[in-house]
Amino acid sequence: MTIRPRPLLLTGWLCGLLLAGCGTTSPSPTASPTPTGADFTRPGAAAAMVQQLLADAGSHRALTVEVTGTTVEVTVLNSAEQPVAWAYRDGTIGQVTTDQQYVDQATFDVARFNLSDVGGLFRAAEGQSGSSSNQSLTIVDYSGGEVMMSVSTVPESRTVFFNEDGSILQTLNFDTTGGVEAGIKDALGSRLTVYSISVDSSQGVSVDYPGATGTTVRRTRTSKVPVTTNVAVPKVDLPVFLATKVDPARIIEVVDRVRASAGLPDDVGWSVVIDDRRNLGAPRMYFSIGTKVLVTDVDGNEVIG
Repeated sequence: MTIRPRPLLLTGWLCGLLLAGCGTTSPSPTASPTPTGADFTRPGAAAAMVQQLLADAGSHRALTVEVTGTTVEVTVLNSAEQPVAWAYRDGTIGQVTTDQQYVDQATFDVARFNLSDVGGLFRAAEGQSGSSSNQSLTIVDYSGGEVMMSVSTVPESRTVFFNEDGSILQTLNFDTTGGVEAGIKDALGSRLTVYSISVDSSQGVSVDYPGATGTTVRRTRTSKVPVTTNVAVPKVDLPVFLATKVDPARIIEVVDRVRASAGLPDDVGWSVVIDDRRNLGAPRMYFSIGTKVLVTDVDGNEVIG
């Protein structure tokens, strides 16, 4: 790591968070680098340092943000659209080397994300993953332009994802109306029309829709992981339909009805694919529930073929 130290101009408030014994006089332009011992799990400390690093980097938008208990690093794009990193490490602020590559990832306004209490986020993540070993918070384009905040550990445990407001990403149960509804909503994003919607009670929800010329985009929401995006070739040969035609309550009603009538266990796995493969001008729902296979209209009425 190569750090080019710079004089550190901190407000009295940030000094109070990071240093012991800061005076009230303004620091001179030749002030020494910050002493070691910063604790970015303290409320306000990480947010203040991120803003200072962005200011030093000359950008208000970030490509990535990484925070540990004792370090902060931000990566931005320079005027040539190349990644440039600035960091606080070992008591010094400066530009650092980075091997990060820019391949059209989304940049973001860090102010969207609640970094007011990184220690609280670490504790919440520990409660979900069962580990607090070398915790690190990252904000980055997770997949397909979806910028997410997450906490991971070393050794690796379950990565815990957070919404922008600092709340934990909801864990979805796809054997319930609410879980299916939330999964479809997340997978759709801003899309109105799709080729298909698929739900698997043990896997999650996927939607397929037209991408760039000759491609199909699939967005998938699983139980504990945010939406991932994949682009496939060739284009799917299906008509599109309005996603609002699909009612999650009707899906679960069919599942419950078939489980009861066929004497299947209440927790038997199931899946459904919803599309207009027969070019009828309206989608149908193609179910597999335990050993039973059936087709219904979007209202849940069984049909032939």
